[in-house]
Order: sequence, then structure tokens, then C-alpha cells
Amino acid sequence: MPSLPQRLATLNARLVQKPLLALVGSPYILRRLFTLNAVIGVRTPKGLTLEPVQLGRRTCTLCDMGQPHNHGTLLYIHGGAFMLGNLRGYRHLVARLGQAAGMRAVFLNYRLAPEHPFPAGLDDAEAAWRALAADPASGPLALAGDSAGGNIALALLGRILAKGLPMPAAVAALCPVTDLRLQNPSLTTNRRHDPLVSTRWGARGVAAYLNGADPAQPDASPILGDFHGAPPVLIHTDTTEVLYDDARLMARHLRAQDVDVTLTESTGLPHVWHMNVGRTPEADASVAAVGAFLAKHAARATSAS
Repeated sequence: MPSLPQRLATLNARLVQKPLLALVGSPYILRRLFTLNAVIGVRTPKGLTLEPVQLGRRTCTLCDMGQPHNHGTLLYIHGGAFMLGNLRGYRHLVARLGQAAGMRAVFLNYRLAPEHPFPAGLDDAEAAWRALAADPASGPLALAGDSAGGNIALALLGRILAKGLPMPAAVAALCPVTDLRLQNPSLTTNRRHDPLVSTRWGARGVAAYLNGADPAQPDASPILGDFHGAPPVLIHTDTTEVLYDDARLMARHLRAQDVDVTLTESTGLPHVWHMNVGRTPEADASVAAVGAFLAKHAARATSAS
């Protein structure tokens, strides 16, 4: 059974956040609500420092807890249906992941839809990756993202492979959306079970991001991509979320291409429960597991070089 703090967080997701996501159509209002939720409900880790980092044309942020960076640099791509998400709401998660992995953790401030539709966010991610790879101080690189950010992270991995860019030591995708054709069964079967994600909100975000672009291309739907030769990938998902099949079928797709995949499934946790790190033991344990995965493979990359 989930812990009491997690049950309370899940109740808040179901009774407050999910209805707001469904009913509020304006991404601009939702962005303000996202920030307000972060100010009220997100605990800033003690000792957190923030440092601007220029990656490509975007000013991003190093989120640091003061830990040694023995395992290199992590590029983190945030979620939010391609339309929202910011440093204020994600700095605690990015910093905690970096701490758990022993890595320098960088929050990517990519351009959002609808102002900047596909492939703007992915292009920003590629530019940031190239900038980090060109910096000798980066050390081994790792890549992670959640939800829509998981989509961009996996699509970026496909670009890295296709273009012969420096490879990440490992990739972590937390509850990713991987198929923007929006045809997977769990979008319907889990619609009422998912404590957080409104399919109406998700569909609005995908439509704003694509802006008429074909979803059946790997840059938009990484589940259609070629990942032969990819590094180890960790995917977290919950069996009750509408994106469960996006995660499960992505893992199957990667395995079919001989990628080393770890699929971790929980039951009864809200979409990207990792955001509750510092508040629930479930989030703390999951962030620790992601950090250990990234650290292990970054250490292997270091010893192999």
C-alpha cells in the first residue's frame, strides 16, 4: 500500500490537478498555475544552488546539491505536455537526480508550444547536447526526461544515433509519451484510473506541439525510431496511467533492436510521481533508483575510455 504522504499527493492529483488540466484550455493560465503549485507544494532542497549555463541559444540551469560530479553530466528534459514546465517546478527533481547519480545536472529550458511547435523543443535539446559534448569538463554524458520530456529525450537519442553524435552513457525516461499518433489502448482503458493526466489535456498539448506535423515520424513518435546501437535505457511507468502502453511498448520496441532496457512498473502511483521527491518515500526510492542506474553506466563509460 502507498505511504500516507503518497496517498495524500495522489488525492491532490485526482481532485485538484487533473480537473484543472482538463478544464483550463489556456496554456498561459496553466503555466501560471504550474508555478503557483510549485511555490506552494514543492519543497526546495536545503543546499540547492542554481547556475545559468548557455547551451546553444538557450540559457539553461545547473541544479546542484554540492555533491561530487564523479560521473559526469546529466541533461534533463522536463515534461508538461510540450506546453508548460519551468525551472521553478523542476529544480528540486533535477537537483536530486544529479545528487543521486553523482552528476552535474542541467535543466534544459527548451522552447514550448504553441508559440514554438515541433521540432523546436527537440532542436533545442540537440543543440544543448552538442554544446555539452563539446565541453571537456562535461565528462560522461547521460540523458533523462519525463512525460513529454521523455518523448524529446528518446527522440534526441534517435538523432544522436542517426547523426553519429557523442553517445550518452545511459538514458532514463520517466513515464514517457512515445507515440503521438495517440492510438495506444491505455489512453482509453486507464482514462478513469489515471490520477493525474487528463486525456483531453494531453491531446491539446500534442496538437499544439505538432501544429499539423505528421506524428508518424521518429522525431515526433520515438516508438517508430531506429535505436540499434543505443546505450542502456531505463523506463519508469505505472500500470494505472494513460501512458502505460507508451512506456511498455517503447521498451518492447527497444528490446527488439537489441537495446539493454530496464522497464520498472509500479501500480497506483500518479504520472511522474518522481516530482514528489523529498515528500514521499515512493518518489525518494524511485529517484534513488534512477540515480543509481545512471551512475553505474557512467562509471562504466569512464572506465572504458
